[in-house]
Amino acid sequence: MPAAGTRGVIWDLDGVIIDSGEQHWQAWKALAAETHVTFTEADFRRTFGQRNSDIIPPYWHTHDPDEIKRLADHKESIYREMLKKDARALPGAMGLIRALHEAGWKQALGSSAPLENIQLILDLLDLRLLLDAVVSGEEAPRGKPAPDIFLEAARRLNVPSCDCVVIEDSLPGCQAAIDAGMAVIVCPSPMTTHLDFPVAAHRVSSLADVCVGDVESLL
Repeated sequence: MPAAGTRGVIWDLDGVIIDSGEQHWQAWKALAAETHVTFTEADFRRTFGQRNSDIIPPYWHTHDPDEIKRLADHKESIYREMLKKDARALPGAMGLIRALHEAGWKQALGSSAPLENIQLILDLLDLRLLLDAVVSGEEAPRGKPAPDIFLEAARRLNVPSCDCVVIEDSLPGCQAAIDAGMAVIVCPSPMTTHLDFPVAAHRVSSLADVCVGDVESLL
């Protein structure tokens, strides 16, 4: 088995490290109301884990890059203001990140979120010193379920894909990890707990039940 320093863990962010599903839903709902667009909670759950640039076109009926960016930026500004008032890590996430860091594992974020959101959460949860790389949805050619975000994270960690474990909560993210050739731990969030995940994913109910040894066993 490779030494800890040559192994990596790539974390999704929303729904895995931070409990932000409700803030995201309220931000989408506010944007839909302002723009007179129908976007239901079922639509939100169906698209959870995808990039804004993939979510907006079919519901807002636009393929204009400038309009998509304007809508996405506004939605995310609403979300960030909500998050500043109530940012909470999910059970077990911070403990596992610290334990992996102390054990010498390389760690990255591989999130569909815009970089500005990621930077805010890094500060709110004091994560910067625990991570070795960050990849946002804006920095990959394709969003999840394509594997691009996770492959770029592995490249930045300088760790082979086969020596990486991804921690996810969404179907698009889980599929992206599998297609990247990475082991995956799926810890469903309240938004995704009802879904059936691929059998290749190691499903847990809480990251509080996961230790460094459990992560090692997947490689």
